[in-house]
Amino acid sequence: MFTLGVASSPRQGATVVTFVAAATGLVVIALQIGYLPTIYGAYNRRETLVNMLESRAGEPAWGVELLAREQLIGGLDSLGPFFNDWERWAADLTESHVNYPWLLSFRSPYPLRSWVVSLLAVLDAAALYLALVPSRAPSAARHCLRTGFLGLRALAGVYRVELPADPRPDAPIVLTYEEFADGLDRLQAVGFPMERSREEAWRHFRGWRVNYETAAYLLADRLVAVPAPWSGERRSLRLRADQLVEPVRPRHRSPDDPEGRTPVLPPRAEPSSRRPEPFGGVDEQTTARDPESR
Repeated sequence: MFTLGVASSPRQGATVVTFVAAATGLVVIALQIGYLPTIYGAYNRRETLVNMLESRAGEPAWGVELLAREQLIGGLDSLGPFFNDWERWAADLTESHVNYPWLLSFRSPYPLRSWVVSLLAVLDAAALYLALVPSRAPSAARHCLRTGFLGLRALAGVYRVELPADPRPDAPIVLTYEEFADGLDRLQAVGFPMERSREEAWRHFRGWRVNYETAAYLLADRLVAVPAPWSGERRSLRLRADQLVEPVRPRHRSPDDPEGRTPVLPPRAEPSSRRPEPFGGVDEQTTARDPESR
């Protein structure tokens, strides 16, 4: 334990220093043993909801897929408690991963799952719900969005990247109107309710997404997360926009269709001609302080 029997200096002071230096090895080991359960506990809490999201949002997760599946099974009313769970998850993630930043690089044991892609999908689902059906969207969606984008900014700060604290809702985003419209095509195909026109919904959705898109894309790129739809590019993988990994959907087997040949959800539309963005931005009344957009 104290390196007894080693050859040391005959001077008493030097011998004491040698013994103290050797004893620090035990301190280091004790700290490792003490912190490993804490670190694994944070990792386990993170992955639990990520794994649960697979049945709701596909693998890899996508916000449009989440809303489409909930619409098909009549589960839109369950999204209130769902967003509450993810609000608490985002707060816990921020606290643990800012204090232990190496947890950011701990990957999921499943190759098509990623904590940053999952959080992005949940935030997109909440923003879409608020943008399309503001009268029915649960208030928990707003709380989840704010906790989520504040957490993403704090986690992006681990890489010493400064992001605007209060971006304008008409600031440019990477997601295009064409991609947004393709997602709405999918929601419309399953009968998702829409109170606003596409152009108006785009303005409000854009006003929400500007808060978290840059941070989410940065983290997804740095951590080389699975390239899911609406999750940005992966420079290290050198993927094109049409090389994204589509959500994996299980076959819907039933007594009438035991082979599951009939898809439950329509396939995602192939990008064709680029649809022009209907607005150059959001008017001054739709600001960060407007509850309809933020």
